[in-house]
Order: sequence, then C-alpha cells, then structure tokens
Amino acid sequence: MGYILRMKTILAALTMVMLVGCSNPEGDLDALVDRYLLELWEANPEQASSAGLPGYYHRLSDLSQAGLEAEADGLRALLAELSAINYEKLGSADHRVDYRLLGQHARVRLAEIERFPRWQREPGRYLPFGALNQLVSGDFAPAEQRAEWLLARLQAVPPIYAAGQTNLERPPRLFTEAALRSARTHLSFLEEAVPSFAATVPSQESALVAAAEVAASALSAHIVWMEETLLPRSDGELGAGREAYDFYLREIHGLELNAEEVHALGWQIFNEVEAALAVQAHAINPDKDWVEITEDIRNDHPERDDLLAAYCRGIQRSRAFVIERGLVTVPPNEEVRCIHSDPSQRAFSPFGTFRVPSPFTENKVGYIILHPVTEDRLLRAHDFTWIEVIAPHEAYPGHHLQALIAQQNPRPLRKIYRTPVFTEGWGLYTEQLMHEQGFFTRPEETRLTQLRLQLWRAARIILDSGLHTGLMSYDEARDFLAERVRMEYGATAGEVGIYIYRPSYVIGYMMGFREIMRVREDYMAMKGEAFELLEFHDTMLGLGSIPFPMVRELLGLEP
Repeated sequence: MGYILRMKTILAALTMVMLVGCSNPEGDLDALVDRYLLELWEANPEQASSAGLPGYYHRLSDLSQAGLEAEADGLRALLAELSAINYEKLGSADHRVDYRLLGQHARVRLAEIERFPRWQREPGRYLPFGALNQLVSGDFAPAEQRAEWLLARLQAVPPIYAAGQTNLERPPRLFTEAALRSARTHLSFLEEAVPSFAATVPSQESALVAAAEVAASALSAHIVWMEETLLPRSDGELGAGREAYDFYLREIHGLELNAEEVHALGWQIFNEVEAALAVQAHAINPDKDWVEITEDIRNDHPERDDLLAAYCRGIQRSRAFVIERGLVTVPPNEEVRCIHSDPSQRAFSPFGTFRVPSPFTENKVGYIILHPVTEDRLLRAHDFTWIEVIAPHEAYPGHHLQALIAQQNPRPLRKIYRTPVFTEGWGLYTEQLMHEQGFFTRPEETRLTQLRLQLWRAARIILDSGLHTGLMSYDEARDFLAERVRMEYGATAGEVGIYIYRPSYVIGYMMGFREIMRVREDYMAMKGEAFELLEFHDTMLGLGSIPFPMVRELLGLEP
C-alpha cells in the first residue's frame, strides 16, 4: 500500500481515537504527524512531487490570499492540537524529538505566511518553472503520463501570475530584477522546451502547445506588469531582518546563538581557515601564497570532451573507497549516473547540479548533471583537485548516500525535515573525512583546494548574517568575496543572490561541519574502544537531518 493511501486509511481511525480522549500521547502524536504531512502536501503539491509522492504531479500551489489564509488557519489549529499533547508523557526519545520537530516545522511555515510574509516580497515565488520542468525533463514516469500532468499544471499557471500581481507589495529591487530575468527565460521554456517535449507525445501535442501558448501569453503580460508596475515600487529592504534571522536560527537549526553571535563566530572561523590556508600553501611552495598556488593547480584539468567522464571516474573511485574503508553503508541497487544538462536548464546554475533520489520513492539513482563547457578557459574551474573534493561531497559518502539513508527512515517527518546545518554540514564533513582517510591522490594540492572551499563557506557565515541584519551591504558582500575569497567579481552576484533568498541557509556548511566534528569526538569518547566510524556514520545519518541538540539527545550524548 502506498504511503499516501496508508496514511489516509489510518488517519480517520487515529483521529477518532484522539477525539474520544485516548490516553496514548505517542499515538496521538503519530496521528498528528501523519495529518500534518497530508495537509503539507495538499498546500504544497510541488513539494510533494519533489518528495516522490504520487497524486500531486497535476497540481500547483494555491498562492492566492484566500489559499494562504486557509493554510495559516490549518497550521494554527494543528499547533493548538500539538500543545494539547502532554510532552512529559511521551515515553520515547524519538517521540519527544518528533514533537519538537513538528512544532518547529509548522511554526516556520506559519511565520512565513504571517510574521515574515515572503509571499509579499519575492516575485520569483510566482514563476513555477521548477514544477513544469520536472515533468518535461524528468524520467520518473512515461512521457504520456507526464504530458497529462504537464497539461494540468500549464492550465493552472495563469492564476499564479494573477496571485502575484495581487500579493506582491514592495519587494527589494534586486528581487524584482532577478524575477524579470527568470521570467524571460521561463518564456523561452514555454515557447521552445514545452513544444519540443509535446512533439514526443503526439496524442497530447496540440493540447500541450495550446496550453503553453496561453501560459506564455499570461507570462508576457506578467512581465509587462513587473516592469511597469512592480519595479517602480520595488524599494523593500534586501535583508530578512534581525527578528526573522534569529527566528530561523532557533526554529530551523536549533541554534542557541543570535545573529550577532553567528556573525562573530563566522569571523573567528574565517580567520582560522585563512591561517590554515597560509600554512598549507607554505608547505607546498614557500615562495608563493595560496592564491598563486591555486592558479597553478587550476591549469591541470580535464579536456572538454573528457570533463563529464572525469567527474564519473571521481565519483566511482569515491564509491569504491567508501566501501573498501567501511565509512558508510552503501545500500544495494543504487548508482550515480553522469549526464549533460538539457539546454533549457543551463541558465539556472553556473556548472550544473546534483540530483539525489527522492525520500518517498524506491528509486536509488542519483545524477550529476553537468553543463557542457563551451570555452577552454572555463575548464580551469574544473581542475582535478576540485573534482576530487566535489565527488565525495555530492555522491559518496555525501549527499547521495545521505538521501538513500533518508529513504530508510521509518519516521515520515524525518524524511522531509532538513536543517542545512546537518545536510550541508554533512557534505562539508565528507570532504574532511576523505582527506583524513587518504582518498586524495595529490594530497598537498587537494588539501589546499579543500581549505579554499572551507574559506568560501566560512565567508558565507559572515556575509549571510551580515546581509540579513544590516551589518553589511550587498556591495560590501560582493567586494568581500572578490577580495578575501578571491572569487571572480562577476560570479559574486549569483553567490550573494543565494544568501538573500534563503536567510540562514548557507551558514549550515561550516557550522554543521564543526558540529559533526564535535559530535564525532564526543561519541568516540563515549564509545571508547568500541567506536567504529561505520557505526557512527550510519547511526547519525539514520536519525534524519535534524538539529544537532536533537542528534546529541538521540545518540545519548546529552539528556
């Protein structure tokens, strides 16, 4: 029986038990979690589709004010029911953790509707490109079925633009300008990519082309509205604000630090990594600094026609190494495939992306999706040391294995709850782990590249916390990346754009890495001679991507 059907069949019975006053708080909580997830999928069908749940591929979210108000009403009611469950009577640590996770997840969603209304300041929310592209470029269902779902979603697109025109008030100017650029790219997607896909499904071709034309016409009008009406009033603050930032630190990440403390910690970490970089550079060549050595390293890279294969070789070597050393259990019937991106995807990321298996599916195939390099000078960004660091981060033992273990989690809320302090912290930790275990074939140079990437992630803590709390301006953040991290200035706009759209997300890399290192040290001390890396990694990943105070609790490191 599928997940959704199973949840629906047991939900009514469990709810009735709650209504008649059952004295089983753990059963009450399990029922509430199941209902919460069903309501989450109903309100966010695109998220349900990305999670691999059937039954939602034909729908888009209702972003009208009435739809948002209904979602907020449901969240308030659920939080009231949660507070009625006696936390002290929850007998298992897993239930106590799920109780807190449920509250945090619901409070964040409610806050982003009411207290920090992102739907009023983010024009990009009303451009549902991802939901359409998933059906055009995905391979999770036959083309005929995806065409049927795509038709339904295309027909639901014009009301999304209308909702944006009603809801958006005074976004930051950068947000509106970015939305305009995206909208023009989306327009070419509707005019070119959708008809190209439709041609592969003759039975649906005429209906898809007609629906795409209607959607493109509505998008063209929406672009004019953004240019003529929204852009002139786009004078909102770029940062989320100190109140929102502190809320995210607490409710998403489980951190007991405020924004100023995170900012100060970012500087501390940055200075430590910068010093380590200098030491590593001196060990390689006392006459050059790390910037000069990096330029030398970048000269050694794959040829254009071998680039994708070079990434594949790196990924397969990391897989074999993880299995040989027993670092993380690799499930059966899994693989990572290497493919070039579709031309319609190449405007949305500089290099490509890594796609992990969805949590509610049996699919165990991940993809590295790389844009073909059209100029030889761009190959310098793909030098061999970079590939040697990125392969473990993304695949083995990184995010690919992380996603596969999430599929096995018996607690459904843990499948979808993700704090980046855990998820991205794990990715960065795997880079360090592979360095410790001797994976790097050019250890001195690759260690320098690894530390250079740590410096970039440390800078993100400074810049993210600074931008969202008024401690730094947008231009100061770009200058910092160019001057202190040595990023090409033209690339800094896209990098800072990540920060401003996802407050507190990018602090997760370096802060999470440090948390995992501390947890490992404490777990090793607790286990003594019985400590094994394989057991530690499997156990920790099996808990879910949850805040580290909860990780420590479930590992028995703290009461």
